[in-house]
Amino acid sequence: MSRSARYTLSGSSSSSGRVQPGRTQSGSSADWFSSWSRRPAETFKPLDSPDSGLGSPSRGGTGIFSCCGVPVNKPRPTIGSGQDQSAILEVASVDWEAVINATDHHTDQFDAVMDHQIPVIRRGQTFKLTVNFKRAVIGHRDNIRLRFEFGSHPSIVRGTRVVEQVMGKDETLVKKQWGAKVRTLSGGHVFMTVMVPADCAVGYWKLSILTNFKEDTSKIQTFSVDQGAYVLFNPWVKEDIVYLENEKDLKEYVLNDMGKIYCGTDKRLRSRAWNYGQFEDGVLEAAVQLLDNSRLDASARGNAIKVVRTISAVVNAPDDNGLLEGNWSGNYEGGTPPTQWQGSVQILTEWLKTGVPVRYGQCWVFSGVTTTVLRALGIPGRSVTNFASAHDTNANITIDYHYSETYEKLEDMDVDSIWNFHVWNECWMDRPDLPAGHGGWQAIDATPQETSEGVYRAGPCSVAAIRKGEVGFQYDAPFIFAEVNADIVHWMCESENSLVKLEVDCKGIGKHISTKAPGPMQFGDADRLDITANYKAPDMSAEERACVMNAILSGHSSSRAAYDMPTKDLLFELVERDDVFIGKPFTLTLKMINSSTEKRTVDAVMHLETTFYTGVRAEKVKTAKHSVVVPPKGEAECSISCSPDEYLDLIVDQAAFQVSAIGTVKETKQIFCLNDDFRVRAPDVVVKSEGSYKVGKPFKIDCKFINPLARVLRKCVFIVEAPGLEKPHEISCSNVEANGEANMTYTCTPKTPGKKTILVSFSSKELSDADGHLNIDIKAAH
Repeated sequence: MSRSARYTLSGSSSSSGRVQPGRTQSGSSADWFSSWSRRPAETFKPLDSPDSGLGSPSRGGTGIFSCCGVPVNKPRPTIGSGQDQSAILEVASVDWEAVINATDHHTDQFDAVMDHQIPVIRRGQTFKLTVNFKRAVIGHRDNIRLRFEFGSHPSIVRGTRVVEQVMGKDETLVKKQWGAKVRTLSGGHVFMTVMVPADCAVGYWKLSILTNFKEDTSKIQTFSVDQGAYVLFNPWVKEDIVYLENEKDLKEYVLNDMGKIYCGTDKRLRSRAWNYGQFEDGVLEAAVQLLDNSRLDASARGNAIKVVRTISAVVNAPDDNGLLEGNWSGNYEGGTPPTQWQGSVQILTEWLKTGVPVRYGQCWVFSGVTTTVLRALGIPGRSVTNFASAHDTNANITIDYHYSETYEKLEDMDVDSIWNFHVWNECWMDRPDLPAGHGGWQAIDATPQETSEGVYRAGPCSVAAIRKGEVGFQYDAPFIFAEVNADIVHWMCESENSLVKLEVDCKGIGKHISTKAPGPMQFGDADRLDITANYKAPDMSAEERACVMNAILSGHSSSRAAYDMPTKDLLFELVERDDVFIGKPFTLTLKMINSSTEKRTVDAVMHLETTFYTGVRAEKVKTAKHSVVVPPKGEAECSISCSPDEYLDLIVDQAAFQVSAIGTVKETKQIFCLNDDFRVRAPDVVVKSEGSYKVGKPFKIDCKFINPLARVLRKCVFIVEAPGLEKPHEISCSNVEANGEANMTYTCTPKTPGKKTILVSFSSKELSDADGHLNIDIKAAH
């Protein structure tokens, strides 16, 4: 039976103990069992019904009997037509009490529970279980045990097979170990409480009921329950390694199914709404299946450190046929362009259906899906964006650029790069494998950049360790430290074997590290949480420089010779630009400030290139050369300008550019090298709706996008998505004339109440990455 199927247990046990489908009990509407645990046609008789198959007590006139040490002050029905009293106790059905347990376990938002009654429980706390036998339980004779099994080869030694005696009502269950006891007994109906230990393996557990006579252990009746249960991490209990105390953070980083992922550049941050959708149909099943398919042994599935390291590997595809295939080429034929994804649900459910990697993702997509998997499994997680993010390929904890003696870039020597932005994840947990003080937020990265122990993955790495420059701790600390705090070193190649240091930039990497703050989604940056201070001290502070040197020295960096810097008297700065919309001209300015009492003559070369957001050059746009005199104690500037006709046909994804300036001061031989990145952005999609919103009541949304280009947009499409509201829908529209507008009206019918966010994006052959959203509050139907 599929894990996602509605489950029903009925009929009798065979000699092997498995349920034979098709046999149901029917009778009056007064049921002992909750309606969500069975088909509508399946009913059970009350104990006082003459057709119940259960009779009077076999001992004494008081009718008092016990099961597993629990006295029940109720006459026990006589054995009737249900099962021979002399036979070993047989199971009629099992009720996981899925919906009741979900409320106690904070899993009541899962579609698997509410729509299909599949049990989803969290480790480290008890859950309710009801077992219905075919005859009354005889306490002094019947023995009942529960057997839980995990993985393809369950083993008691490895902790993936557990057999527990059902204990008496007065026994105490311990959070650190499996246990089961009777909660209430009524004839053949045993209501139990089961404890799942706080270090239990996370995933899909199977259940069997074992019964035998106490005086004869040679004959055992085994009833294998068709429907198992999903067991998740539990950040609500202190015994779990992922325990998170703050309730506001729990609501955001475990229970919130909608969020924001930040992108753009460090000068022009923008947010992208993302539907994590961790509670939607198929998502939990896909998350567990990813772990099942991984190289992680089932016995290690209770270790959150190993689980998140595995997640960072299986979300990408290169070496384990994982979830998502990366593509940074600009050619997305045969798949979905990364900018068109608005959430994780479609990716995970497509992979679950096909079993092959979904095409295509880039860093924010990998991170968005990773957040979904973390939250689905119960690990507090969030997407984190680092602007001006270093990719240190040669692991020397610096970013190195090389130039000829005439200041031409020697790109064949440059193996490092600086991404406009890079998105990874943080997950919350203790780190008992590290010295005290290194728990809390841990960085993991599922984007396939470099291998770690032979596999494309990164982390978990303690954010506290990164801030101190402690790059010797597991996992992948040198790489992640460089992403946020590497220095940029410029070198001149005087000969094949001679490098001369030109410049060291200590402030160019790791800016505005951002995540969404706890609470409702807001427009603009009102809900952006800047966490840069978690990763490093302020740039150029004594603390920050000490941490960099700690990393350089302890990481045995080959760039240690780059830190003897001469005094300079001319300051160079690339001036920040105002927001630039695609299709408009722009000018980039180099500003020079002379602190000396003598004039300075500057020879400067400015380069403008289009780039992928990873910092890799796409196309050269233009070059400008200048000779500028800067007066004593004065300022001067030079610039490079670009028209739409010069750049529109050269831009790639994200419409990103890099401007660089390099040159010398004739009088002092001072050398300068500067790089900056920026993007031209598309206008927002305007999303509006009027009226009230109620469950089951259709309403309309109106969407508008204005073409900012002086050219026609072709192959235009709107994409609409909202968690708990609509599955992703693509709506094609006609060509949009130059500077014209595209309009679309869409009807939604809400399924569930609460605050929802509708996401709408617009893309075309000539322009993409335009989006907008609308927050609405849906009321329950009356």
